[in-house]
Amino acid sequence: MKNRLRRMLKSTSDAAPEDQVSSAPEVETLKTPIGWTDEQQAWIDRGADILTFEEEWIVRIDKRYALTDRHGDRSFAEVYESLQLPHPPLALDVPLEQVIFFDTETTGLRGTGTTIFLLGFARFEQGGLLMRQYFLPHPHFEAAFYHHFLHDIGDDVRFVTYNGKSFDWPQIKTRHVFVRERVPRLPKVGHLDLLHVARRIFKGMYDSYRLTAMEERIGFEREGDLPGFLAPMHYFQYVEHQHPDIMTGVLQHHLDDCLTLVGLYDACNRLVTHRAEAPSPIQENIAIWLADLGIHEESHAHFQQVKELSAEGWLRQGYLHKKMKNYEQARDCFLKSDSYLGYVELAKWAEHIAKDPVLAYDYTERARQHVERHHWLITKKERILAELDHRGRRLKRKCDV
Repeated sequence: MKNRLRRMLKSTSDAAPEDQVSSAPEVETLKTPIGWTDEQQAWIDRGADILTFEEEWIVRIDKRYALTDRHGDRSFAEVYESLQLPHPPLALDVPLEQVIFFDTETTGLRGTGTTIFLLGFARFEQGGLLMRQYFLPHPHFEAAFYHHFLHDIGDDVRFVTYNGKSFDWPQIKTRHVFVRERVPRLPKVGHLDLLHVARRIFKGMYDSYRLTAMEERIGFEREGDLPGFLAPMHYFQYVEHQHPDIMTGVLQHHLDDCLTLVGLYDACNRLVTHRAEAPSPIQENIAIWLADLGIHEESHAHFQQVKELSAEGWLRQGYLHKKMKNYEQARDCFLKSDSYLGYVELAKWAEHIAKDPVLAYDYTERARQHVERHHWLITKKERILAELDHRGRRLKRKCDV
């Protein structure tokens, strides 16, 4: 079955002419039962729309939620509020209607033989949340698939995804190449990848940062979930048997993925904007993340809320104070870090700010002692010790003058 699907995909790819003029006919939503196949009628009976384009057709499934509805422990009204109070790392510079929480299901993980058979998004519009899914019933209907998806999302959108910048969007660009002469061009897009956000905010707290692992942050637990790795197998079965019931579990899994993105965005936004209580490790992670982004004042505010900083936290707060030219505060933080890097920074402070080469030499020696106690790779250890030796000799000459 999988080999047959690949042959069908190859014929679709080969069929895309290079010189054909792009066409964009009106979107057709067909619901009348006249002339439908059993396959199409089965989808219509489930409440889906059949959308046509040229000689092809796809399935579109819409579900609307009120702002009072919930996913996990938060309402969509809370997410709506978060989107209007964005913090710079989570800011989206377009109207709410152009922000889409987006996910795909594919037949594989990589390669031109991989195709997207299900894509969809959640988007706030008309006073509620729209969840929209596009299903590709046959592999050679990709022109209809991308025509309707691109027509619906518009020319300028912001994707909120989970590893979407590295996986989902590149897959769309790859498949779009094969039908680009028949469908709208790809829109201007921006990405907010919540995988990278979650790794920064919750660093050191999870063994896995899979989306399902993050669902505990929003109080959502899946019941009877179909594992994502089984989705391709169900699609291959659907292509062979053409019955919508085969895709029920896949569609629900995909819907839950999109709604979890909505809730996770709110959870992260509340932590970054101080609207939610957070333990010290999370506050420290956020402070370090903001410092790396150059958002110094907000980083400092988060550091101030941390009750117990780690050695790494003291070191990073010291670097922040140094960038802000708060040299005395930086010195105190470097001392509390009790690390070789902290003592190197203290040696720089003593030499260049305090103008005390003797103290700088002492800090350099303390840095050396820390390095000698570490069980690092020999090459790394030798390199660092050589740098400290060079600094120590230079400072000793200053002391002897």
